[in-house]
Amino acid sequence: MGVLTSAAEGTYQPSEGWKRVEDESRKAGTVKAGRFGATDLRLETILERTMRVFITTRASTFSTDVEGALLQIARVLKAASTALYITTDEHKTRPELLVAVSRNSTEDMASVLQDSWNTAEAGRAPRCSTADEETPAEEALRLVLGGRVLTTIPLLNDVGVTGWLFVSFDDVTTRLSARKLAHLGTFAQFCLLMQERLHVMTVLEDRERLLRQTERLAKIGSWYDDVENDQITITPQTAAIFEQDENLEVVSLSQYFEYIHAEDMERVARTLAESMNECKPSDMTYRISLPSGTEKVIHGRAEVIVNAEGRVVARVGSVQDITEQQARENRLRLAMTVFEFSMEGVVITGADQKIEAVNPAFSTITGYSEREAMGKPIGFLRSGRHNEEFYERINKQLQDRGYWRGEIWNTRKNGETYPQWLTITVVRDDQSRITHYVGVFSDMSRIKEHEQQLKHLSNYDSLTNLPNRHLLLSRLEGAITDATVNQRKVGVIAIDLDHFKHINDSLGHPAGDRLLQDFAKRMRQRLRDSDTVARQGGDDFVVVLENVANEAQVKKVADIILELLKTPFDVGVGKDFYIGASIGITLFPDHGADVTQLLSNADVAMYEAKNEGRNSYRVYSNEMTQVVADRLELGNQLRRALKAQNELRLYYQPQVSIADSRTVGVEALIRWHTPEGEVIPPGRFLPVAEEGGLMPDLDSYVLGVACRQIAVWQQEGKEKIIVAVNITQPTFMAGGLVGRLSTLLDETGIDPTWLELEITEGALLEPSSQVLNTISGLKALGVALAIDDFGTGYSSLSYLHRYQVDKLKIDRGFVQSVEVEDEGKVITRTIIQMAKGLGLQVLAEGVETEGQLAFLRDNGCETCQGFFFSRPVPVDELVWR
Repeated sequence: MGVLTSAAEGTYQPSEGWKRVEDESRKAGTVKAGRFGATDLRLETILERTMRVFITTRASTFSTDVEGALLQIARVLKAASTALYITTDEHKTRPELLVAVSRNSTEDMASVLQDSWNTAEAGRAPRCSTADEETPAEEALRLVLGGRVLTTIPLLNDVGVTGWLFVSFDDVTTRLSARKLAHLGTFAQFCLLMQERLHVMTVLEDRERLLRQTERLAKIGSWYDDVENDQITITPQTAAIFEQDENLEVVSLSQYFEYIHAEDMERVARTLAESMNECKPSDMTYRISLPSGTEKVIHGRAEVIVNAEGRVVARVGSVQDITEQQARENRLRLAMTVFEFSMEGVVITGADQKIEAVNPAFSTITGYSEREAMGKPIGFLRSGRHNEEFYERINKQLQDRGYWRGEIWNTRKNGETYPQWLTITVVRDDQSRITHYVGVFSDMSRIKEHEQQLKHLSNYDSLTNLPNRHLLLSRLEGAITDATVNQRKVGVIAIDLDHFKHINDSLGHPAGDRLLQDFAKRMRQRLRDSDTVARQGGDDFVVVLENVANEAQVKKVADIILELLKTPFDVGVGKDFYIGASIGITLFPDHGADVTQLLSNADVAMYEAKNEGRNSYRVYSNEMTQVVADRLELGNQLRRALKAQNELRLYYQPQVSIADSRTVGVEALIRWHTPEGEVIPPGRFLPVAEEGGLMPDLDSYVLGVACRQIAVWQQEGKEKIIVAVNITQPTFMAGGLVGRLSTLLDETGIDPTWLELEITEGALLEPSSQVLNTISGLKALGVALAIDDFGTGYSSLSYLHRYQVDKLKIDRGFVQSVEVEDEGKVITRTIIQMAKGLGLQVLAEGVETEGQLAFLRDNGCETCQGFFFSRPVPVDELVWR
């Protein structure tokens, strides 16, 4: 028995029932003070509201609903504490209830009540006790609850006292009037009645659940047919039998007949009519055709219900799925057919292991006719390849388990030995005596031929036909052994395709699979036959080079692999794609003495290449291991920072109108301030977040902080600006963004037109239903949509139109090139003109010089941001122009 008590610590949250009553009272104008208006309420009102709350209470919420009532009672009476204790019933079936509202810890209250309070010895009248006159039990309870005087109101049922309502006060002179005691007693009795009612409901629900489980196990469903209203009420199992949603409760007779098999429909209708016309029960077996295309055999029974006039008004009955039973009967009828026409050999012997029956397949496989085999001991088929111990083990297992299954070699009539897959089953009579042995066997000659194919499948990747990890480890182990003997080196090259996930996410897995197959084919054709090219999984490949003389030889192969990637890949979407690779190199014995160490260090070197710009290779060094460890630690620190307070902060960079230099927006940018005072730049922790799958968490954090800041500005009456928040591709593709943002908007109550989400082009490339639903959901919420770093990805006019984009952000690389190269000017000018032609806003980021600003102004750019105006700053340093 636990104690539900939270109000005293300030953590009380009203239940849904109390929230509803509070809202109703507020609308009626009766709430004037406090969370529940307690200072203006009377006990009568609390009792009335408690009754309204209990209308919808459930066993799972009852304690919280009682707590809400006790809290209001304590406030009205200015009590130090209130508590309600209801004991279990005499049969120990009804659960106990203990709820307390106190400023003290009530952790020991349960033990005090169980040790000191006895319902059999309790008085039936309310009692008020102070320290001078209280019993030891009352003293122990008062000390737990707090206060100087304790009022005890007993709860009564047919047996006697079954619990108490306790109220304690700090003022020793406090005495409750008879009217208040009566109201409190009414409240306590009402709680007891609700406790008993909920217990009864729980028992009934358990019985109903047991009935449903029984129906499900027996595959029997029940129904009630209201003939006059053409409504057939069905149980969940009935719905399941007909492959309908188990929440379906009512169907019509015509809907029922839709499932009757066409060949059985007339018979079922005739039987039903006879039952109705003659007021007699019905019993029939028929077939139903289901939406899945399967058929079931149903056994239906029903009785009729007639009114005083002898007219049928209802029918009640059951349906049972006897499909399996019918199938078993069919199997018995077909047993001889199977025996005769089976492709597997079947031989039946008596308890003495002499052959009594064989099927045609036996003769086909062994060459012995039925006449030749009958009466012979089964041992005449032995090949001589197994010793007596082998057959003794078979006989022992037959005795112990009743069957034996395995591979065995026997002899055909022509003297040829061949493998069989044989299953022997023991047949026993009612006294468990062995009467027969049944052997079923197949010729495994062709299966043996396929074993090599299976071995290939177990060692090679099904997509690329390259060795898989299992074979890679085996070959690398062998290469290390040979290199040790011959005093040579082994090179290991770990390959990870750069940004391969983006191809899968944007173009689909078939495109990614096609690229992997092409890349594998290129490597296999270009490298030596003695080199092992393996795929570990995903976009991870490993090359093992044997008989390596030096490091330069391995680097040359790495250069060849990178060169292979310079040719574009046709992934089947109508355009060619380029992809790079990050490569890590290790050598045996220089960088590791065993398989695990070599592969692990190659991965470390590969990640170093990825961190240093990708599309390159790195040779392992001991320092790299420390770098990887540092990155892992940084990832752990970032996870802690997401849960901590005020480590991750938002800085805001103003977005300025070129026309009047007015601040029209800000971009929210995350910064990390560690407890030690270090400021970790985004360029260091964002790649770690991306590798560790933390980008959705970071995006949600930034979005939440930004929305709350918008709420502050709106409450302060600030002039409307746009607050831009970056949403990364992993967050966008993962789903759930619309729901989280909708909740945020509801929580903060902000005007959503202040918010703008910046999304990269890669997230919008593939018009999947996920992308389309997310975009339409965001637009429905009223937020703006901007394409970040426009022109650096897969720019397409079609998605600008399809997704109703509001703004294009020109990448800083283009902006910063307008003063140094004509190509940058042309690209930037074209983006501005295109955006205006499509009716889109355009913003240039990365503006750092007067010349860049002048070019943007002359070409009609509307808004810009960059160091020329301001660096990203904390919110309290943000200057509004």
